[in-house]
Amino acid sequence: MDNSKSGGPEHAAEDDAERVSERLVGGLSSHAVFMLDADGIVTAWPDPAAALYGYGRDATVGHHVDMLFADPGEMEVTVDSVLSEAADGPAETQHWHRKADGSVFWATLSLSPLEDEGFVAVSQDTTEKHQYDKMLERQNDRLKEFTDILAHDLKSPLSVISSRVQLARETGDEEHLDALEETSERMARLVDDLLSVARQGNVVTDPETTDVKDVVDTAWEGASGTTERARLHCEDIGSVSADADRLIELFENLFQNAIKHGDGAVIVRVGPLDHGFYVEDDGPGIPHDIQDDVFDHGFTTDEGGSGYGLSIVRTIAGAHGWDILVTDSDTGGARFEITGVEFLD
Repeated sequence: MDNSKSGGPEHAAEDDAERVSERLVGGLSSHAVFMLDADGIVTAWPDPAAALYGYGRDATVGHHVDMLFADPGEMEVTVDSVLSEAADGPAETQHWHRKADGSVFWATLSLSPLEDEGFVAVSQDTTEKHQYDKMLERQNDRLKEFTDILAHDLKSPLSVISSRVQLARETGDEEHLDALEETSERMARLVDDLLSVARQGNVVTDPETTDVKDVVDTAWEGASGTTERARLHCEDIGSVSADADRLIELFENLFQNAIKHGDGAVIVRVGPLDHGFYVEDDGPGIPHDIQDDVFDHGFTTDEGGSGYGLSIVRTIAGAHGWDILVTDSDTGGARFEITGVEFLD
């Protein structure tokens, strides 16, 4: 009998894990199969696990499985609780995991008990699905908000129309007809704005590689119009995965907001962040007490404004899975930061 591959229980566990890994995973780089003992200590760490996490066997075997989690202390259900549950049958947990290079990914970790104690662990990179689920959650929140705003914002003009119709019938005065025409036009503009919000809130499912600088230049042409008092300074940002048309509208609305609220000459700057980009101006800025409100549908400090420009900006960002916040620029103007963006170069 050839015992050349015999190396004790540890090597046997490694061989078992390798075979399980090949059978269950089929070489997929987004999966890893490894072994744990009853206390959650890693006992076998096959090559697919090393490829997924970047850790070699020496760094994992003999260590507790919680080393794979980015922040185990922040989990709603502790790792030990999952291990305890898995002792009675298959158990699963989802959380951020950290690779050897410091990067993180959203992982689904499934544990199945073995007859001779311990567990088979299957880890799968489910970051893409997690981000998509988050986008759907945001879209559902926006949809509810949209229907609430629709009912609220249309109620007032419909009330005006109803009363004016009644007065026109009673008096025959044509000024009531003029008021009806004006109100109906306002309703039409409102419906267009609301439809734009609804369309832009659809989750981006077919993003394309998009150069942000090209999008900024196109948006500036459309937003600055014939004004000669606005100037744009844009740094190199790189390429992102996005819906270019919607991204253009995002920048257009931010540029229009800066120009509309700026006094005299306005300088708008666009630049990169570690995980996104910013748009800022040197205008009067946004008072701190309303910075949390400016993205709400219908919120405006301009008597002639619709209050949907920044709402659309937030909606477009959310459809891409990004976050947006407003703060102060170094010059005291408004600064919008879009984060959660993955750059492609």
